[in-house]
Amino acid sequence: MRERDRRQFPRFPQLLDLHVREVQPLESGIELRKTVVGRVQNMSKGGLCLISSQPVAKSCLVRCEIGVAEIPVGVPTLMQARWTRKQDLEAETYITGLQFLL
Repeated sequence: MRERDRRQFPRFPQLLDLHVREVQPLESGIELRKTVVGRVQNMSKGGLCLISSQPVAKSCLVRCEIGVAEIPVGVPTLMQARWTRKQDLEAETYITGLQFLL
C-alpha cells in the first residue's frame, strides 16, 4: 500500500542558487552565523527543497536570497526550516525543506 502524500502543493523541479542565513532576535547579542549556500531541488507554492553542504537547523527562521537566471541580485524572502536530514547518496550533503512565510 502506498504511503499517503502529505504535500499540500505540487512540486516543480528547479535549478536555482539559494543563500540562507538564520535570523537572530535583535536583542540576542548573538553573532551572525555564516551563510549556507546551496541549490534548490524543487519548489512549490508553499516552499522549496534545498540541497547544501551544511545543515540548516530545524524550525529556525531564515532569510533567503533566491538566485534567478543571470540577474546579479537575489530575490529575498523569509522562510522557516521545517526539516533537515543528511542525504544517503552523497557524503556531507544535506537536504532541507523550507516553508515560505511571506
